[in-house]
Amino acid sequence: MLRSFKSRLLAGLAVVIVLSLFLSASAFVLLLRQQQTESAQQRIGLLVGPLTEGARNMELRGWTTQTMREVLSEIGRDYNIRILLMDSTSRVILDTDPRQTLLGEQLPLEKALPVASNPRIQAFRTQRFVAHGDDLYFFTAGEQRRGVMDAPQTTANSLVVAVPAADVTAAWWRLMKPLALAGAGSGVVAVIFASLFASRITNPIAQVTRASQAMARGDLSQRIDVDGDDEVGRLAQAFNDMSDQVSRSNRAMRDLLANVSHELRTPLTSIQGFSQALMDGLSGDPKDVGAVINEEADRIRLLVDDLLYLSEIESGALRLDLDQVDVDALIEGTVLRFRFAAEQANVSLRTQLEGESIRADGRRLEQVLANLVDNAIRFAPEGTDVTLSSKRVARGVLIEVHNGGEPIPADQVERVFDRFYQVDASRSAGRHRGLGLSIVHELVQAHGGTASAESSAEAGTTMSVFLPTRGPVIEGPRAESRPDVTPSRTPPLPPTAAPAEDHA
Repeated sequence: MLRSFKSRLLAGLAVVIVLSLFLSASAFVLLLRQQQTESAQQRIGLLVGPLTEGARNMELRGWTTQTMREVLSEIGRDYNIRILLMDSTSRVILDTDPRQTLLGEQLPLEKALPVASNPRIQAFRTQRFVAHGDDLYFFTAGEQRRGVMDAPQTTANSLVVAVPAADVTAAWWRLMKPLALAGAGSGVVAVIFASLFASRITNPIAQVTRASQAMARGDLSQRIDVDGDDEVGRLAQAFNDMSDQVSRSNRAMRDLLANVSHELRTPLTSIQGFSQALMDGLSGDPKDVGAVINEEADRIRLLVDDLLYLSEIESGALRLDLDQVDVDALIEGTVLRFRFAAEQANVSLRTQLEGESIRADGRRLEQVLANLVDNAIRFAPEGTDVTLSSKRVARGVLIEVHNGGEPIPADQVERVFDRFYQVDASRSAGRHRGLGLSIVHELVQAHGGTASAESSAEAGTTMSVFLPTRGPVIEGPRAESRPDVTPSRTPPLPPTAAPAEDHA
């Protein structure tokens, strides 16, 4: 039983090769058989004219039948043919075959046989029938011959060349051995190349299998060498991409567990310490202790709420209430809401609005803007501006939030949207839990857009969000259209919309 893919592939290729060789050989043999039969007739028929002329000369010189038989027998042995001489009644008077089985027989040769060759050369006529138990081809000279054959007939006898039919019809069989050897050689070469071709297909698949088994055992560092850009090469590249994604996801999961544990450790330690103090009856106002415990518990609740909300977005369970949303109106509403926070931080909010209405969920976009603006204000130096801009671009709107704070290191810009990632961990106290930009990134992706960051000492830091005009490309369970098309302005934030920061 063929169990491996390679063995089945080789077996399939072998069957195709055998069938191709068989069909090709069959067609070739059919053509060859006809050609070789005609060639054998032509070769024998060309002897009829000279032999007939020679026998006529012998008769004219008065040779006896026995003398003619000896000469014609020697010629027959040389050419492996049988020569007959018939009288005017078609009776055989000379037979060079040692058995002389046709001697005295009257052969039923037709008077007008079809011409079997080109009349411009020495033509001949042929007929096949069984005589005295022998299946024979009979060759006689044709009437179209040139030269001496055009002279008046001076003898009553006629010469006939007889050849076993097998010598004519099986002339092609002599070529079968070299043809078979050539076919066998071609088959071996084809199998070798088929094996190499099968290996090129199956080797990467075997590598994918081994790598997948290794990944199942926990080794996520598997990679496959990509050779070429065909389907097999693309399969190997797809596996490498999957391996990278699984490795990143696994690393992100470990980091998430570590970060959540770290974030929970401080408030839990504080709660445990103050609750123990209450139990031990230590001095202090119980209300103050209770307030601290409540604050730390609220901090844990907010962290859990953000994590659940982020998980809901990533899983696709979050439903988007799609509507026509005026982007510029949302930005203006966000500026109004954060004017007091900006004044407290001694930062000015500026706007450059050239956007348009898009199909989106207004409440979710307001949360995106709130996280970006709060993040920008928190890291903006005193006395500087935070600029919110919008502009129309191809197939959508580009929103940018810029501040002139300390630049993000170049090797860390791509990580600002990771969970719990913070460039300046010392500024993560209070409600800033390092999930804000992760939520921004996921909400933007849910709308079919992209989020990116650019930062340099000269230009400052800019968070960019692209949102398509037509909204998400695919509207599944997470997207729902509303019948009204009135542009949304500043709908209230959902309970989980409290800003949470990374860095901007």
